[in-house]
Amino acid sequence: MALGFTKPRYSPIAIDFGTDTLKVLQLSLGDAPQLIASASAVIPESARSDASSRQAFLSGTLRNLLKSQPFKGKRAICSIPAFQTLIQHVELTKAEHEDIDAQIGLHLIQRFNVDPSRMVVRNHGVGKIVRDGTTQYQFVCIAARRDAVMKYIELATQCKLEVVGMHSEPIALVRAHPLLSGQETGPEVTCYIDIGAGMTKLIVPHGNELAFAKTVHAAGDHLTRELAQMRGVSFDQARNLRVKPLAQQVGASHDQAGAVTSVQDSDDADKTILTGTPGAVNGEAEHNVTVESLIDELRLSIRYYHSIFPDRPIKQLVFLGGESQDVNMCQTIARSVRVAAKLGDPFAGVDTLDTHGRSGGIEPYKPMPGWAVPLGLCFSEANL
Repeated sequence: MALGFTKPRYSPIAIDFGTDTLKVLQLSLGDAPQLIASASAVIPESARSDASSRQAFLSGTLRNLLKSQPFKGKRAICSIPAFQTLIQHVELTKAEHEDIDAQIGLHLIQRFNVDPSRMVVRNHGVGKIVRDGTTQYQFVCIAARRDAVMKYIELATQCKLEVVGMHSEPIALVRAHPLLSGQETGPEVTCYIDIGAGMTKLIVPHGNELAFAKTVHAAGDHLTRELAQMRGVSFDQARNLRVKPLAQQVGASHDQAGAVTSVQDSDDADKTILTGTPGAVNGEAEHNVTVESLIDELRLSIRYYHSIFPDRPIKQLVFLGGESQDVNMCQTIARSVRVAAKLGDPFAGVDTLDTHGRSGGIEPYKPMPGWAVPLGLCFSEANL
């Protein structure tokens, strides 16, 4: 009987087309996922506000990133950026399978004046509630313009990749949930607050299924522009002032769920598992209009979620996204809703050193909250 090693199973190459950063990631899948390759590049301000400049930057930079690290194969799975995604909770009085798409399509026309035939639409049933004696069926509708989706597929194809899947950021975060939570499923309900550059995503999974999702138009670039105007500096200078490397703010260790594990002295309802000594720039967050908008939206979202699932209350907040490196801002948000919170680390359950001892752009043993979406893409199904 011949003996041999089991051939490693590689994930597709995950591509996160973010507002702030283009990220590329690949893992070896199994009981102990291992980093194969990773690379990233910050998107300049000039490419954030002009669609053609953004597309040109992404195309050239993606080629370079793929060449810079030892990615395996040509299969790729991509995210649809949050700023190009429409997310809406829809309540229907009937939920017959053949009628759902038509009802939600009509809702899109009436509510947003968009033609559903020109959109890629995914509907996720999340539960039901009785309002005024009538049973309402709850769905999360996630939609993106078909032409926008095709541009990302074409971009990847031009880089000689075979795109096998496209997923929204909320669904990618749900797929990352087992690693982020340190468990496959469990009774504890977590609200993920993914604070990106252009948008903030509020995501609540129930196990491996989406229960709540919302995007908020208040995020890092808003904070950066406000700071640039206040300080009289450029956008890039303000960004460097705001988004300090986490290591400069926190001296932290990891627990099994990837948290930064120092707990502040406070009452039980206000325990925030985030600590550090942020600089004066970060301290301005407590009185920032954008942060106040985030807090208001989070309170409304938690209230709406509890109206659907009164028996499954949110027990903790987990902050994700590159902007969550602003520890003081996360503390401010968590205190405002009086829910225990921690900083998520997508790679807490991943071996981030390859066979040559390199990390491929990932900093081993440090929280990397901005990599949750590409991590989730590595575990997402092919749907094309």
